[in-house]
Amino acid sequence: MRLRGRAGTLEGMRRPLHVTAVLALTTGFIVGCTSEDDPPTDSGTAGEGIVTDREPDNPEFSPGEEESPEPVPGEDGAANALSTAAEELGGLAFAVDRSDDDGEELWEVSVAVGDEDVEVHVSIDGNAVVHEGEREPLEDEDRQRLEAASISASEAATTAATEVGAAVEEVDLNEHLGTVVWDVELLTTDGASTEVRVDASTGEVL
Repeated sequence: MRLRGRAGTLEGMRRPLHVTAVLALTTGFIVGCTSEDDPPTDSGTAGEGIVTDREPDNPEFSPGEEESPEPVPGEDGAANALSTAAEELGGLAFAVDRSDDDGEELWEVSVAVGDEDVEVHVSIDGNAVVHEGEREPLEDEDRQRLEAASISASEAATTAATEVGAAVEEVDLNEHLGTVVWDVELLTTDGASTEVRVDASTGEVL
């Protein structure tokens, strides 16, 4: 009786040890099958390295911003400068372009006064003559073109600005295929340059 009781006790002690050994071997097998190269998976940090914010670093910057400063509308700038210069000198304005006079942005206007081509600098808003520049003999082709023109440079500038919705940068009196025309260069708000040709006799956009 005693031996059987002791044997039963020993048998009962062996079973827990056997279960513990099996669990230890199973755990070791699972750990051994895990590759060191496998990346750790952490559901709490997944996707943290993905950038989803597509906003630019500097939202105030727009493409072409440096190349396209805020232009003065043609009807308020260049067209006014042409009219102001012509009235001030009592002549016919036939060209205008932007100029830089000692850091001050102005309009440089060419005005035909008698037999002279007078250079006049006008404020950027086109409302006042700042100073008068050089006087040179008026070229014959400029005189002939002015005689053939029924539309003034100021009117042509306004027509072109209205046509494309842009600011006038330059106006010249030229001849195209036997027709006297005003060539008007304009700058759009996004910095693109475009040109409009206006018939100097009819005022039509060609």
